[in-house]
Amino acid sequence: MVLFFEFVFSFEGQAQKLWTLDECIAYGLEHSLEQEITGQDAAISKEHWKQSKRNLLPVVGVSYPGYNVSFGRTLDPVTNTYVERRFVSGIRGGLSSSITLFEGFRKWHQLAYQRLQYENSKYLAQQAKYDLAFKIMDLFSNVLFLEGALEIVKEQQRSNLLHYQTVNKKVALGLMAKADLYEMEATVSGDSLSVLQAENRLDMAKLGLLQEMNLQETTIAITVGLTTNELPETDVKEVFNSALETLPQLKLSALSVASAKKDLAISKSAFYPRIGLSAAINTSFSDNIKDASGTTVPFSEQIKNNQNKFVGFSFSFPIFGNGRVWSQTKVSKIRLNKAKVKFKLEQQRAYKQIQEMLQKNKALNAEELLNQKQLRAKEQAYKVAQKRFEKELINLYDLQIASNSYLNAKIEQLRILVEKSIQKHYLDFYKGKFKLPTMASN
Repeated sequence: MVLFFEFVFSFEGQAQKLWTLDECIAYGLEHSLEQEITGQDAAISKEHWKQSKRNLLPVVGVSYPGYNVSFGRTLDPVTNTYVERRFVSGIRGGLSSSITLFEGFRKWHQLAYQRLQYENSKYLAQQAKYDLAFKIMDLFSNVLFLEGALEIVKEQQRSNLLHYQTVNKKVALGLMAKADLYEMEATVSGDSLSVLQAENRLDMAKLGLLQEMNLQETTIAITVGLTTNELPETDVKEVFNSALETLPQLKLSALSVASAKKDLAISKSAFYPRIGLSAAINTSFSDNIKDASGTTVPFSEQIKNNQNKFVGFSFSFPIFGNGRVWSQTKVSKIRLNKAKVKFKLEQQRAYKQIQEMLQKNKALNAEELLNQKQLRAKEQAYKVAQKRFEKELINLYDLQIASNSYLNAKIEQLRILVEKSIQKHYLDFYKGKFKLPTMASN
């Protein structure tokens, strides 16, 4: 069943931009400083993940050659003899490298852990986007509702002004008592107050929307169609199964469990021995190294002849560390169990939220059907009351009761339609069909 409910809003200024819901969300996502922070957090996690990959590579170091000139009695570090004159020494250099061959697969577990943390940061950023989108959506719907409510109140004000003019003429002709005119004046004055209050509420709602969008404007005009279909009746398990695959908060909980498992594996790796491989090559030069003729051996020849190479294996096995590793492993196990419980809790929360959402959808469908009938009935009752008032068959008090009843029915219909529009987005979100709009698409 397709329902139609239309409001025509008037705004000051012909050139003022009319913002759609998608445009408001897209602008807010692009200009939110909080979204920028979550994006930077994701970039940090990505860099940590990349570094965990580089940690698998060997460490290579170069010892830069040192150049020293010594005077007087000095020990030559190359010849290991004392000299009594000026000489050049300390030209030493080398290249060294080391790599861990085995450490209980610790670095591989750290690599997997950092990858999960990076995935976690991406889902956090996505969840933050959805949170902002629905916050803007709620504020947008509030502005929409208050716009419609303001127009309804203004419509009532215009109607009562016409009644005031009619009563004023009849009082002048002596057909009605002056007390009726005073009562009508009070009604018109009350309408002015109602309009002012509605405008103030609308201004505050617009301010909240502008602030959430981070839009540097003093006001905003929105446009939306309130033509909506009846909210579909959907099985809660079907929606929940879709949510398990797409809902960011559930993905985050699942990643927390996986991260806790890797954290436990990292803790357990401390029980294993560590095997390392290292290698180095060094050389040196001294002007105290002479050939048979007493001439200093050339630099290039010394660098070649003075080379020394080293290759070594290291092995260490943890025996006792004050129970630190055992304690850390125990804590990691507790964290894993905690993550599993939180995952179940998040699933329960999501299931309850879906149940409540579908129940609300069902209630809104039923409310709308009943309110439509009530709206038509109260509209007819108000029209009849107007005619009877003109014929002086009822007093002003009875007319106002019919008018207020019709006004409340119209506002209630507006509320239902606005809520249904928002509920449709929530249903799409849990089904994984809600797509975040972008500035490019608008």
